[in-house]
Amino acid sequence: MKRIILLIMTVIPLISTAQRQVTDAEVEALHDRIISIDTHNDFSLAYCFPNDGFSTAKGQVSFEKMIEGRLDCAVFAAYIDQGACDEAGHTWARNRAETMVAGLKRYAAENEDKAIVVYSADEIEQAKSAGKRAMMISIENCYCFGTDITAVEHFYNMGVRMATLTHNGANEIADTCIDQGKKGGLTEFGRKVIAEMNRLGMVVDVSHASRLATLQAAELSATPIIASHSGVYGVRAIRRNLTDKEIQAIAAKGGVVQVAIVRSFISNKPKGEESLADLVAHVDYLVKLVGIDHVGFGSDFDGGGGMRGCRNMSQIKNVTRALMEAGYSDEDIAKMWGGNTLRVLKAVEEYAASQRK
Repeated sequence: MKRIILLIMTVIPLISTAQRQVTDAEVEALHDRIISIDTHNDFSLAYCFPNDGFSTAKGQVSFEKMIEGRLDCAVFAAYIDQGACDEAGHTWARNRAETMVAGLKRYAAENEDKAIVVYSADEIEQAKSAGKRAMMISIENCYCFGTDITAVEHFYNMGVRMATLTHNGANEIADTCIDQGKKGGLTEFGRKVIAEMNRLGMVVDVSHASRLATLQAAELSATPIIASHSGVYGVRAIRRNLTDKEIQAIAAKGGVVQVAIVRSFISNKPKGEESLADLVAHVDYLVKLVGIDHVGFGSDFDGGGGMRGCRNMSQIKNVTRALMEAGYSDEDIAKMWGGNTLRVLKAVEEYAASQRK
């Protein structure tokens, strides 16, 4: 009898700590109740530049995939390669950005039955209520601003509501995680750009920026900032991921670190051996360090994003399942998937409105 009791006592803890299996119906029901926002997606260069020889292979990003994955809003980035910091380079970058922003709008117009371009937090919520997918437009690499401060307002008027200060090479605004210290963080022009973005209501994005530039941007910005697609250095020690000090500075400003769904950022396991548990490890670290209010997601699909379990937009709900199975509440997931980003957008918009009075 004692042996039976001992056996039962041994088995019960194993049963009670087993991971709960979440059904598709549960995941989809949660997505119906929340607003989900992916803060960084690249878009098909072949669509915007059909004569430039880019691959036309079907990518990771589309409105159809958003619908399948139950993703409500995606920030579509006009990605600009870094080139020479001279007049010719700046002109090329500006033309490139203008063409991509126009292309993004055209793509939405061609799919007006299922999607709409949005320019504010309220419009994201309205799109959800109307049953449409929301596209918000960003620029990845403010190289296209050149040295012209009026370019910030020019692109804002074109519909850009977020901008990543740099990419993988120093521009006139700041240095990057690739060339730490080349510019000493933010340049004087970079400081003016952030002030102008604040004035207009454009979200400052520090993904790709150097350690120093990130800390300076967090200190300087009058509004919350984001890292639209980054990982955690404390989990995966690579230069592209954010240190504790950077994460804490972003959080102290009221901002959000958006965890990238990028295998190389998330895991050091051989390709194909990673899992969404590795992604959740970054979330866990952030929650412990700065709290649930400063965590979000930015997949970087069609820009290097994707990992086993979430290869494209159609599999976004698998991230939700992993969070649910890890024990995060519906309220927590609602904040991470959209609530925190909406809070940042509203704060940025409110500050800009106050500057117009």
